[in-house]
Amino acid sequence: MAPTQAMRVAGDGPRRRKHVPGQLIVRLKPSAVRQIVAMSLQATTPRALMAAMPDEVRGPIDFLHDKLGLQSMKPLFVVDGGDAPARPQAMALAAVHRAMARSATAAPREALAGFQIVQVKDRKMDEGVLKRLRASRAVDLVEPVPNRWLSAAADPMKIRQWGLRAIRWFDRPRPGAGRVHVAVLDSGVDARHPDLAETIEEYRHDGNVARDFLGHGTHVSGTIAAVVNNSAGIAGVANCRLHCWKVFDDPKRPGDDENFNFEFYSKALAAALDSSIKVINLSIGGEDHSKAEATIFAELIDAGVVISTAMGNEFEDGNPKEYPAGYADTIGVGAVDESHRRASFSNTGKHIKLVAPGVNILSTVPRVKASFADHTSYDSWPGTSMATPHVTGAAALVYINRPKSRAAGLAVARRLIATATKLPAMRGRDFTQEYGAGLLDVAAALGRAKTGRKIGRKTGKKTAKARKGRK
Repeated sequence: MAPTQAMRVAGDGPRRRKHVPGQLIVRLKPSAVRQIVAMSLQATTPRALMAAMPDEVRGPIDFLHDKLGLQSMKPLFVVDGGDAPARPQAMALAAVHRAMARSATAAPREALAGFQIVQVKDRKMDEGVLKRLRASRAVDLVEPVPNRWLSAAADPMKIRQWGLRAIRWFDRPRPGAGRVHVAVLDSGVDARHPDLAETIEEYRHDGNVARDFLGHGTHVSGTIAAVVNNSAGIAGVANCRLHCWKVFDDPKRPGDDENFNFEFYSKALAAALDSSIKVINLSIGGEDHSKAEATIFAELIDAGVVISTAMGNEFEDGNPKEYPAGYADTIGVGAVDESHRRASFSNTGKHIKLVAPGVNILSTVPRVKASFADHTSYDSWPGTSMATPHVTGAAALVYINRPKSRAAGLAVARRLIATATKLPAMRGRDFTQEYGAGLLDVAAALGRAKTGRKIGRKTGKKTAKARKGRK
């Protein structure tokens, strides 16, 4: 999350919404959905479709339609398939059946079957509304859609990348990560940027234009994978292959915010399950926990995917626990400045795993002026969003020679945490809520060291004494 004026930093403007207005996640029990689908195969008329739907399912559907103004119902976690929006009367019922069938038969895992994203006209839904929907015996889950926002706070510019020095990127030869695939779910990417064009395996921006209007996704992507030694710009932590997904909708008018698209986000996460993707970068955050989101994260971890997440930039605005960093087994990343102290904006908590450079981070931005950027092509930003891709790139380097599996993914995460550098501000402790296990150390993670080094106070005193002696 880059704490810029365009993003309305904590304390500088109204608090962001916890939920996406007018959207719900509804999970129908897979057994009930499959029964309906089986019965509906024989139905050829609207009346037959109505007869095939039992009352415990028809009740919440009617409530959504009559009371909230049902506009569409689409299956979550189903990567392919164009689902038609609900229409009045008979067509609405047919569209609901199609959505149910897709969620029951095309979900990549049983744990992900039955989830629907529902769009309604009524944008104000209180707990009473949710309780009415949950009353059906066929309904397993009802929750508002959680909002997420960006956590932004031989290469000629490499000398300006203090973050690479801080994580000891230069201290050890790094293996080629060209076979490691990494997903970036963000605001998009400038896929023709000279420091990124060779690294991008695919770029999906379904329903939106390719342009990264904010520049955030381009900045994150550069820290992870900008081409090294190409006589252009900067160096990325790993020369991996990037799969970029644009999960924020384009602004409808100049100056408007880009809205989080949970439907497309869920498809991007599901696409990583049975793919070559080993690491996901999520430089986003929001204050609301989602059972649907937690479910797909558990499946990703089980599939061997390492998930690097931003802790958030709201420390000075109440220090809330943010998600997805709050989910189990993700790598929650905080930010430090050039003195290796916690950045003033960086959130803290028991769920933090480690920290990485997140102030004045130079990286790629779009060649056309983006709203978050002061410059084109390259710019320096702060934020836990900028810290997170350092860890993502390091995870790609460590994951190179390991087949994708739950054990391998968890081992990569543990390696990065175990080899983190202990910082003076940790006062000799192995873990603190400000720094986690310490500062990311790429050289140690790639070496044989079992634990990270310590930057101790004694070292600093000796250095000062030596300077005094030389004078």
